[in-house]
Amino acid sequence: METLMLETVNRKYITCRPTCWLVFTVLSVTLGSCVLVGYNIGVLNTPQMIIGAWIRNTKCVQKGGTPGDSENPQAGDIWCEKLEESQEESMFTDNGELNTLWALLNCLIPGGSVLGALGSSLLVNHFGPKKSMLLNNIIAIVAVLLNSLARTAGSVEMLIVGRFFAGLNCGVTMCVAPTYLNEISPDRLRGAVGGTFELSIGIAILLSTILGLPFILGNLDHWQYMLALAAVPTVFQLITLPFCPDSPKYMYFKRQGTEETLQVLSKLQGRANADRELSAIKEEYCHAKDQSVTTLRQLIRDPFLRKILLITLGLHICQQFSGIDATMFYSTAMFRSAGLTGDAALYATIGMVAIYVVGTAVSSLVLIERVGRKVLLMIGYCGAVIFLCILTTSMLIHKSGVPSPGSLDTDNPFAAAAYVSCASLVGFVVIFSTGPGPLPWVLTAEFFPQGPRAVAAGPTAAMNRLGSLIISLVFPYMQASLDGYLFVIFIVFNICLVIFTYVFVIETKGKTTAQIQTELRHRWMTEDGQDPKILESNALLRPDTKN
Repeated sequence: METLMLETVNRKYITCRPTCWLVFTVLSVTLGSCVLVGYNIGVLNTPQMIIGAWIRNTKCVQKGGTPGDSENPQAGDIWCEKLEESQEESMFTDNGELNTLWALLNCLIPGGSVLGALGSSLLVNHFGPKKSMLLNNIIAIVAVLLNSLARTAGSVEMLIVGRFFAGLNCGVTMCVAPTYLNEISPDRLRGAVGGTFELSIGIAILLSTILGLPFILGNLDHWQYMLALAAVPTVFQLITLPFCPDSPKYMYFKRQGTEETLQVLSKLQGRANADRELSAIKEEYCHAKDQSVTTLRQLIRDPFLRKILLITLGLHICQQFSGIDATMFYSTAMFRSAGLTGDAALYATIGMVAIYVVGTAVSSLVLIERVGRKVLLMIGYCGAVIFLCILTTSMLIHKSGVPSPGSLDTDNPFAAAAYVSCASLVGFVVIFSTGPGPLPWVLTAEFFPQGPRAVAAGPTAAMNRLGSLIISLVFPYMQASLDGYLFVIFIVFNICLVIFTYVFVIETKGKTTAQIQTELRHRWMTEDGQDPKILESNALLRPDTKN
């Protein structure tokens, strides 16, 4: 009871202003590690035709032929024949091996991320989040060198291996960065700071899409420089991150250095907040020191932590199966199928990504701490159902008016439905960016106490990337078989996600880790038939009794 009273009194002195050190550290993490994730995801999207032409030429040379010359039978016409402008659009569909190579280059980012995420727990447990991010830059440097020098070496294999290393780097970042951002931020800014993770990824995807335009770097002479630019955030972080403080929770849990931890807290959260935050860390340590979780097996065997893990895994599956990745990966093709032609579809994609970035910024910097996590998730998934229903209806109406082959009538009486489709697609992206975009990463770090947090970050990030991999592989086949009814599946998914969020997710806005843990235990252990008052009393008294 005294602890709760002290908590209430101390709350009066909390300031929500970020310190200069906190801003500097967040910028080092987001503009270093997190931006690189988004850049690697989006860097190949716009210059697809250019890189595809380079792969054709490289394969032709490797087979002993001359690009553009089909007279050499050893080379094979499929790689060396000259493509007319009208044939470039079907370059991938007409060459099964080229299409497979391109799919592999795209899938290596989420595929490598799964492996990187699963191995990140070992890094964090041994080196802490800050040193883990510094070591992760070694992987990033290897990826940049392989990707940017692939054209000079004339090796498609180098590009493939480089994309795999880039995926490993992304996987480690997706585990370590949200954990670090959670542990350096005060409770009242935790959601806003954690939301910068998804925001920086969106900004990088937008930047890579713009740089890939043909008149910038997305051309046959300069596309390798796009891949080389991935070195910029890596160098930035190698310069800035060594000056950033380590996670205060990690420091105290490893060394129990009160003065050292207090100094770091004063830098990150201000002197007025430091004493209170240190008390909260000490209390969390008392609860966790006799129940430390260092392996995934231990986490799974603990009934309470296993439930938290299942909920966070569900949050990340929800994010991927909502349909957002399908929209972001194939938006240009979807805009074209909705009725946009030429470069209009490409610029519509850039505009859509820009809107996603703005929506994520508003959510991360304003709404998360004012509206709350659970409310934003519910709004996001309910809104997704509405916009996807409009999108499906308008696409079916537009297709019903397409003139049949040989018809004398060339006008579509429902041409306006194409604009409704485009508007609803953008609306879906906007509503998703307000909650389901950034919040799974924020809630994963908030739901777990310090001990198992690093261990749990691995499988949750791996599940997120696995979901992305599944969607990126399956969506083209869904698109071919379902046609106008494509998004009906995602509508059903989003209805299920609304139910899942309502039943299993709790509100964490403004709460300490100890308060979140108490509420989770109160809810789930009550459902298991245990007395919540006895459970809460035991949770508070257990450390003192054992000491």
